[in-house]
Amino acid sequence: MKQDEAIYTLILKYIEGKASEEETAEFLQWIDQSPENKILYFKIKDAVEALSKNESQVSADPQVWASITEKYNREEKTDKKGIKFPKLWRYAAAVILLAGAALLYSRHNNSTWITVQVAKNEAMKKVLLPDHSQVWLKPGSSIHYPSNFEQVSRIIDLKGDGFFEVAKQLDTHGNRKAFTIKTAALSISVLGTSFNVQQHGEEEGVVVNTGVVRVESKNQVTTLHPGNKALFKNKQLISSKVNASLYKGWMTGNYEFNDTSIEEIRELLELTYNVTVKIDQPEQFKNIRLSGRVMAKTEQEFLELLKPMLSASIIKQQNTITIKPNRL
Repeated sequence: MKQDEAIYTLILKYIEGKASEEETAEFLQWIDQSPENKILYFKIKDAVEALSKNESQVSADPQVWASITEKYNREEKTDKKGIKFPKLWRYAAAVILLAGAALLYSRHNNSTWITVQVAKNEAMKKVLLPDHSQVWLKPGSSIHYPSNFEQVSRIIDLKGDGFFEVAKQLDTHGNRKAFTIKTAALSISVLGTSFNVQQHGEEEGVVVNTGVVRVESKNQVTTLHPGNKALFKNKQLISSKVNASLYKGWMTGNYEFNDTSIEEIRELLELTYNVTVKIDQPEQFKNIRLSGRVMAKTEQEFLELLKPMLSASIIKQQNTITIKPNRL
């Protein structure tokens, strides 16, 4: 039971972003040991997140949670078919409830939560977080974060697109504290790095400029290094190599092409400007590779500069961009 307790504690610390660098390495080693470990992790993660979303209905009274713990340790629970759950799962449930109560108690009593929204007609906004991490938010995006990362783990919610430069922060033991970003479909965890998060409909992309980033979605997990991209599309998490600086262009206005294909341009436009891109006669572009630097502050400027580079006409109608070759 002590070993089980240690595993649950490790899982919950990782979920809350409180795991040290050594604990994170221990967790990653544990989760890769077996499919059962992955299943256990995602069940606990889903339960904690569900509990967090229902804050108003949860009590943080320690006596209440103590009684719940005793109940789960004493009673044999059964499902609708009368099948007994192992003691392991009963104890996990108690730990989840206790951890959720502690997390919610901390949120409500020790820290104010802040929301920063950028309207679609506003300019990009730079936000300085309590740990000195920096976020550049694209118009139409928002973040939700605690005012004090010392009281609450470094977890923020993101809607839309943002470029992050995460500051390295140490815990009381001198270990690096994890920084976790929650989006609609992904959980992104880092220790100190810079990366880009972009969302387009049900598609989400994470591109790493520096450091190492761990991306999770349901039962899919991948680790990204500089120049790696994870694209969540059609409920699949797909990793690939990309020119990371290119995906930073929306923030800087500096687009650096390096043997860039038409498919990379399509993904870039869709994620950067939240549009649908159609390629007319894609076979005409199969041998085209773009290299060089383009300076463009707006979408219209960028599209105008792409036309001669691709030898194509580019037409935008409502939320759809069509790229058509000029040559026959």
